[in-house]
Amino acid sequence: MASYRVINPTGDVVATKDIDSADDAYSWFKESQEDNTELGWRLEVDHDGEWAFVDDSEGTSN
Repeated sequence: MASYRVINPTGDVVATKDIDSADDAYSWFKESQEDNTELGWRLEVDHDGEWAFVDDSEGTSN
């Protein structure tokens, strides 16, 4: 299980959650965005105390 957080376009943490898989985290991220039309939202994961950007390089069909 890993800790994830959602950052809004102004840099504020709007949600945090412990999640089992990256796929579940990405689904949670999409649901957590208050305004998904605005660019700049990001999902980060805690790697040994350091927050890192989660890169979705696979693309989506949603």
